[in-house]
Amino acid sequence: MIIKFYNRKKELELLKKVRRPFLAVIYGRRRIGKTRLVLEFVKDDNYVYFFVNPRKSEVMLIEEFSNLLKEKMNIPDYVSPTFWEEFFDLLFEYDGVVIFDEFQWFLEVGREVPYILQKFWDVRDKKPTIIITGSIVGMLKKLFVEEGAPLFKRAEVIMNLKPLDIGTIFTMLGDMGIRDIEEKFKIYMIFGGVPYYYALINKYGARDVENIIKELIVEENAPLRREVEDVIVESFKREYKTYLAILYAIAEGKTKFEEIASVAGVKVTSLPAYLNDLMNMLDLIERQPVGFKKRHIYLIKDRFHNFWLRYIYKYSSISSSERLFELIMETINYFYGWSFEVTCREITPLLFPQMENIMRYHGYLRRKGKREVFEIDIVALNEQTKEILFAECKWQDGVDAGKVVEELAEKARHVEWHNDERKESFAVFAKSFSKRIDEFEEKKVYCFDLEDMERVIKANSARYGLQKV
Repeated sequence: MIIKFYNRKKELELLKKVRRPFLAVIYGRRRIGKTRLVLEFVKDDNYVYFFVNPRKSEVMLIEEFSNLLKEKMNIPDYVSPTFWEEFFDLLFEYDGVVIFDEFQWFLEVGREVPYILQKFWDVRDKKPTIIITGSIVGMLKKLFVEEGAPLFKRAEVIMNLKPLDIGTIFTMLGDMGIRDIEEKFKIYMIFGGVPYYYALINKYGARDVENIIKELIVEENAPLRREVEDVIVESFKREYKTYLAILYAIAEGKTKFEEIASVAGVKVTSLPAYLNDLMNMLDLIERQPVGFKKRHIYLIKDRFHNFWLRYIYKYSSISSSERLFELIMETINYFYGWSFEVTCREITPLLFPQMENIMRYHGYLRRKGKREVFEIDIVALNEQTKEILFAECKWQDGVDAGKVVEELAEKARHVEWHNDERKESFAVFAKSFSKRIDEFEEKKVYCFDLEDMERVIKANSARYGLQKV
């Protein structure tokens, strides 16, 4: 079964309503579905597709692109561009849609191309619609978004393509025959909203999380065995080991400068430049607030990158696929615990739409004369109504909500935010409950198990519509 095209309705509508010819830039991390979106947009059009392969020479690319274009335009063989200027002179006679996939690699195999495109776009009356994609986000921004860039303000459409939402992913999994709620959560907690991974799951026919891990990630020739390393090597070349070490430190829970630098073997003074590349160039990490005093920690945005770093990278010296799989299965509940918390924060706006600010909270309290750190999985706020929600996430069966809320309420007392006038409530997320409560100290308590969360996810998907092609 070929996987359907899911839920890029807003993006397609935007591309369809812009008057042609136009220049569009679609960027986002690798595997997010940029090419799939563009090909869906042009499926009924006359179009030509160019992939900018940085492993090919400039001469090879000019020849390859020219041959593709001549075939589309029925141009005789004796017309043979040998320079980019000649190629673009021909290209701007094309009556259709032009796609440049991974355009940023022209900075390595044809640095003059962005300037040539700028010149032709500015001076030619006749021009094709041009759609440019790129996954090295920082490089693409240097070409189109930053002031002074060669193509600054030339693009009528600039689109940052995001991961698919959890409702769309659950629909995809259901269409693949995966119905069990816990299985859906586990798969999503490993792969997040990146559509490529689900296309692989569908292609390999794996229908439970253990076989998916084994066949797609762990086995020697598994398609995702080197996935993260390949991305980092391609982006950072000789320095890739340093970037991988920094990512691993963050995946292992080292979220502060000194901790990351120590584990990665990098000088603290050198670390900001590396973090900036990972954050702004590849969009792999983020600075996440953890309280009200402008404190931040560094986190990896993508679930699969976290999984890969914690297991494949960490245990890279283990040659036996069987032993590696055993190690993963022995400790995977720790990973699920982390990812479940991330997932619950993601779902919180669906459950509490009135809350405007949702964060993980780190605070301090004094106990027996000693300063202690405490954490709350989710704190959600509404500044206008002074509402505050405290929530804990437990990837466990048979959770006693009363005990969880009692501990949570003790932590909440040390959160300094409109203490005299705020309206408090509590929430507990769990796989299942042995005891639910709906009130604690006259404050509302919400209990959500996997079935409760899935109902909300489905209702939200139905509310906003889900496109399947």
